[in-house]
Amino acid sequence: MAQPNSQYGDSIYFPYTAGSLLAFAFEDECVKTHYRFAGYIYKKEDLDAVMERIQNPDFIGFCCYVWNYEYNKALAKRIKAKYPHCITAFGGHQIYEKSDIIDSDFADIVMFGEGEENFKNLLVALCTGESLDAIPNIMYRQSGQKIFTEKAVKPILERVSPYLGGWFDELLESEKELEFSAVLETNRGCPNRCAFCDWGNIKARVHQYGAEQVFKEIDWFSEKKIEYVYCADGNFGLFGRDMEFVDYFISLKQKNGYPQKFQATYSKTNPETVFAINKKLNEAGMSKGATLSFQSMDETVLNNINRQNMPLSKFKKLMRLYHESGIPTYSEIILGLPGETYTSFKAGLEQLLEYGQHMAINLFNCEVLNNARMNDADYLQQFGIKSSRIEQYQYHTEAFRESIQEYSNIVSSTDSMPQADWIDSNVIGVFVRAFHNLGIFQCYAIYLHKELNIRYTDFYEKFIAFCAAHPDTVGGNILTWLRTKYEEVLAGNGSLTYKDRVFGKLQWPLEEACFLMVIKDLERFRAETDDFVASFFQDKAVFEDLKAYQQTVVKTPQSHPVTLTFRHDWYRYFRTIYLNDYAPLERGIYTMRFDPGEIRKALPEFAIHTIWYGRRGGQNIVSDIRYTD
Repeated sequence: MAQPNSQYGDSIYFPYTAGSLLAFAFEDECVKTHYRFAGYIYKKEDLDAVMERIQNPDFIGFCCYVWNYEYNKALAKRIKAKYPHCITAFGGHQIYEKSDIIDSDFADIVMFGEGEENFKNLLVALCTGESLDAIPNIMYRQSGQKIFTEKAVKPILERVSPYLGGWFDELLESEKELEFSAVLETNRGCPNRCAFCDWGNIKARVHQYGAEQVFKEIDWFSEKKIEYVYCADGNFGLFGRDMEFVDYFISLKQKNGYPQKFQATYSKTNPETVFAINKKLNEAGMSKGATLSFQSMDETVLNNINRQNMPLSKFKKLMRLYHESGIPTYSEIILGLPGETYTSFKAGLEQLLEYGQHMAINLFNCEVLNNARMNDADYLQQFGIKSSRIEQYQYHTEAFRESIQEYSNIVSSTDSMPQADWIDSNVIGVFVRAFHNLGIFQCYAIYLHKELNIRYTDFYEKFIAFCAAHPDTVGGNILTWLRTKYEEVLAGNGSLTYKDRVFGKLQWPLEEACFLMVIKDLERFRAETDDFVASFFQDKAVFEDLKAYQQTVVKTPQSHPVTLTFRHDWYRYFRTIYLNDYAPLERGIYTMRFDPGEIRKALPEFAIHTIWYGRRGGQNIVSDIRYTD
């Protein structure tokens, strides 16, 4: 079974989909009798090494998504060339009725939709000689002809656990280089039908799996010392029993030390329950943060994609609760949705900042997924959606390891957002995240907004204009590089990642890349931008006082414990604002001790521990600030 994944540092996921297919199929006596499982292809290794390990296979199943599709195709070609008798079967979210493998000479069987039952029935039919016509939702070849079987909506069956069935035990024993992360499913399906999501068309109903099995899987994670568990439910927190699962995770963490972290895609309709879950996880040291997704803040766009957001008044209250509890939050928006304009996109960023999301706005370029409604021809035509093929982006994976390039199709223009506006929207989105969320200008922008009524996005638009007018500065170089990246995307040969061996082997998202470029030339950047920032301030003494605070509160490789005296109580001022409240800035003499904690001085280590790991918990900003006598 092939489900190759990328590595995240020294971690890799179990091939969960492949294991689930096997666990379900081998419950059948015919499959048990006639088949022997030879092993997984779960790492993106050199194809020659993989081919040496494969010995005369009869059947190979390929589990496909955007991050491994090209690799799977390349491997299948090699296998068919060497073992022409081997049956190759493709399935997964990446597969639909217009997939290029349907016309290839290396894919014998193509499976659409839910996989477990069809996979089991396929294995049975192949070993008994039965016709494949009785298996719905597949394409197979017969005498050189492509045959499509009946389309049918199949119910989601009860899951068989690959963990409890021992389907990953050999991997744990044989893999010495990497740590495994696990995927957990407590239910499958989604009640929402968002146009951009490939669950909207094929998994509209939610089926809850048996709680007893879920509890046993959590036991297994703890016993096997699995550090990180990702819950693949579409809406964790939708059901009351989800809190029981969280309580059990926490009890085992306290008892055995594992699992150490739990992350989920949370319900969009139960924000209070989601907060209670994250509060418990955070207090247990298991939280990876809570995502408060919006995708767009514009009602026209939301109607176009069939989505409803929580009221902003509720979002503001939740932000205060999360801040008070010290729980990091992330708000997701998607660029390129139908009906979005540069003006509405900028307004959406402004709303998120005004309502307290200063630490983490996650911006995703809309990807046209094969099985999403957005990929339907009539939908594409209705909104004038055009896409660009780019290098597939899995951030924080090893950039220089993989030789086979994967690809994504992202929306690069619509009727409401021409290509020039798409570039401008991306640029301001990256600048807000790089210079505000990651902290470089965050305190300046908050003060100017609260005291001088300068809109956050207006400040960052002016900074972009400053960079454009001064192309030889650090900021100017960053802007030129960033615009070039997007122009390359439009030309069909670009990527949304940054690779620089100065920062190690990983590939970085563009906002982190901009931040790292500043860090690499920090003193020059500060000298070049001081006058720009100072021009907004009426009182230069206030600016100088705030500058000392701003530059100290952002962690850099040069950060160290320091005691400073200010003429204003900046710490209390910003702490109150982060709680979505406001109190006037107090003047006086305030001496504060800043302790950034452990700081890695080498740029690759700093980038990983402070920016990649650290920003997810707000640890890229100094939080240990204390008044001294």
